[in-house]
Amino acid sequence: MGKKLTDKQKSRLWQQQRSRSFQASNRLEGIEVPLITLTRDEALARISELRGHYER
Repeated sequence: MGKKLTDKQKSRLWQQQRSRSFQASNRLEGIEVPLITLTRDEALARISELRGHYER
């Protein structure tokens, strides 16, 4: 790799890796978990979106 990764990119990569290994170990246990690919900001936006929907 030419360019060095920013801390944010490293963190994202690490989270994706962790998510994959979590999935793999669950699959061994026979549990199927959908892969979550949202960033923290996307997830927070989705949460507030849903919260707004349910708090009417």
